[in-house]
Amino acid sequence: MTSVGLWQSERLLIDRYVPQDGAVLDIGCGAGRTTFGIYEAGYRRVTGYDLSAAMIAEARRIAAERSHPISFDIGDAESMPYDDSSFDGALFSAQGFMCIPGRARRLHALREVRRVLRPGAHFVFTTHDRASPRFLKFWREERARWDRGEQDARLLEFGDRLIPDSGFVTYIHIPAQTEVTRLIANAGFILVEDRLRSELAAESKAIRKFSAECRMWVVRRPPERA
Repeated sequence: MTSVGLWQSERLLIDRYVPQDGAVLDIGCGAGRTTFGIYEAGYRRVTGYDLSAAMIAEARRIAAERSHPISFDIGDAESMPYDDSSFDGALFSAQGFMCIPGRARRLHALREVRRVLRPGAHFVFTTHDRASPRFLKFWREERARWDRGEQDARLLEFGDRLIPDSGFVTYIHIPAQTEVTRLIANAGFILVEDRLRSELAAESKAIRKFSAECRMWVVRRPPERA
């Protein structure tokens, strides 16, 4: 849904933590909702990156239609084709980071993001929040299923979900807040802030329909020691 554009919360965090003249990597960009939003906000050195060749083809089509000279690359977040310290900021929006299956693979991807960021640069990403009051009953029941060994055999770890979406099944991991903070530390990042989206900005009705409440994370690659 490129027409939805950047969330107000995304724009706020990008403006706060990413220099406008810096190189920005938009990981999991899909058809370019965030990539075009970043570019149209004045960030001219933005690169879109996604695993799906079909999504990248659509992003390139829209870029040509809008005459936006944006590079869109196909590839895996766990193995990116960029040199060390290539970017001044990065974004992984719409809970896409948590669609990487398995804790070890998410840690590897986070370390890969750290590698391509310059020292001192920031990475913004989002997750769902397992502590959401709306789903506490579900997660209590799900914990009991795992304790009895009756969980869906396709799931890798507690917190995993398989969500039907337009004829496909999408994997996503719903983490606990402490789980993400440990992951950040193990990847060698510094946690800068984490806030619920609603605490950062009042999003439009279209955005709230497009995406449920989530937690926004900002982390920083440590600066190099003198």
